[in-house]
Amino acid sequence: MKKAVLFDIDGTLLDAWNFIFDAVKHTVSEHGQPYPSVKLIRKALGKPLLEFYTIALPAADPEMLAKTHHQFQQQNFSLIKLFPKAKSTLKRIKDKGFLLAAVSNRSRGSLIRSLKLTGIFKYFDVIVSAEDVVNPKPHQEHLLTALKHLKVKPMNAFIIGDTDKDILAGKNAGVKTIGVTYGFLGEEIKKYEPDFVIDDIEGILDIVK
Repeated sequence: MKKAVLFDIDGTLLDAWNFIFDAVKHTVSEHGQPYPSVKLIRKALGKPLLEFYTIALPAADPEMLAKTHHQFQQQNFSLIKLFPKAKSTLKRIKDKGFLLAAVSNRSRGSLIRSLKLTGIFKYFDVIVSAEDVVNPKPHQEHLLTALKHLKVKPMNAFIIGDTDKDILAGKNAGVKTIGVTYGFLGEEIKKYEPDFVIDDIEGILDIVK
């Protein structure tokens, strides 16, 4: 029986806080826009870039903002760091016989570059990015697309992530959900009632044994 773990990437395996929010600070400064409120940031978090700015700064031109944001990130991939023990945990899950997928609302080129630069690209059997779906998370399409490629049934899969979009996508797809408290939402992830909650990436090993 095939089994799979589907990973959100930013805030789950990669500490992308500075990569994302330094880009936001640069973008709003470049275009004379106010920094979005915490409420709007939380609402937009985890969305594809164009949608992020549509929500976070509804009075501005989202295409212009997304372009500046993207350009900043293309020059600053060094801001991305692996969370401690992320690489060793991926290896141990693979050694248990699980298939692994990256399911991210980030653009494909940016996502693959990040995974390669941090040395974890080789662990993934499939990658599903913003360009690979019509409906981004929290819709289930990301997850079901990955499972279709892996030939794994939803009942035999887990999704692990740090935002409400990940947990809701998992519930919509019928897979078991794991929320992490060290990512963007912190302890607030518990509000979305994931099946499991972990405070450290290694905590997943006790769940998928």
